Amino acid sequence: MTLSDIQQSFYTRSFNPEVIGDWLIGISLIIAALVVFLGIRAIRARRIRYSPHGIITDPQMIRNIIRTAFDQRRPFEVQVASQTGQRRPTLRCAPEYLAQTNLTLEINGLKSLSNRWLGRSVHVFFRISLHKEFTYYTFSSTIDGIFLPRQGVCHITLTMPQRLENRQKRSFLRMTPPPEFLMGAALWYGETLPQPQSMDDISLWPAPKQLFIPDKARQFEILDLSAGGVRLGVPARILYKNALQFKVSEVCVLLIDLFDPEHSKRLRFWLQCRIQNVWIEHPSGDARLGMQFRSWGRPRDGQEHGENAGGIEWLRLSASNEVEPLGNWIMRRHLEIFREHPADGSKQA
Repeated sequence: MTLSDIQQSFYTRSFNPEVIGDWLIGISLIIAALVVFLGIRAIRARRIRYSPHGIITDPQMIRNIIRTAFDQRRPFEVQVASQTGQRRPTLRCAPEYLAQTNLTLEINGLKSLSNRWLGRSVHVFFRISLHKEFTYYTFSSTIDGIFLPRQGVCHITLTMPQRLENRQKRSFLRMTPPPEFLMGAALWYGETLPQPQSMDDISLWPAPKQLFIPDKARQFEILDLSAGGVRLGVPARILYKNALQFKVSEVCVLLIDLFDPEHSKRLRFWLQCRIQNVWIEHPSGDARLGMQFRSWGRPRDGQEHGENAGGIEWLRLSASNEVEPLGNWIMRRHLEIFREHPADGSKQA
């Protein structure tokens, strides 16, 4: 085909406005549909609130989680904030009634509550069981009502929270005990490990192998603590001075004294531990011990925490392999730090 033939073909081709019009209408409809689709997506995206990791803001999801706690009859721990910012002792409550806009709890061991507590801000802690594992939550609310349904029973009504904080599994929540809350610690290991027949009477124990006493003795340190285990650090000079050799699978006993600001008292824990791993830091030569709790002990009823206290009541770990009172203490300290520094997060295993 020559160039003149091609030119002749263009000149003889007829122009049909109706066909071109149909094409333009079709393309216009497609473009309009795309614009509408993208507009709808943009509107929906604006309505979806951004939620940081671990924060639940969907009202229906919040209600479903609290409903699960009610159905499982889980206790709720309520901390009432004072006007000076100091927290009052925790109120342990049982679920009573879940309404659309509030929830009612029964306070255990409290017969009445003054109306001056109405409108007071509270921090609430609870947990639910999912797939045989516990998940922990906390939320802020206010006391909306106080009722005495019958003699010796006190109910409080809390406003439904607008958000929940998911703390995941508490046994994995680790933190270095703040210095102002760590009152002391002691470690029994090797030849100083108490004999099985004297485990329930500390007066029969030998002196501990290592001590941690603030401003006095630092023969070891607590690097991090959880409800299920602990990580210790032993300085190289202590290792060489006492000829210490820590081995995996061996057993030791750890005593920890912690301060409980909610009740302004000391919490004492005896912890039987199994060494899970041992390694040496270079170039310092310090030892690092990862230990798992096997059982825990507390002073027997009527015993004091002081040096003359002898009786120990040994207890099994909970179903989730944790020391529950210790886990409660760690969770509260962690949440206080989280509220002060929300961007810092926490150390987790």
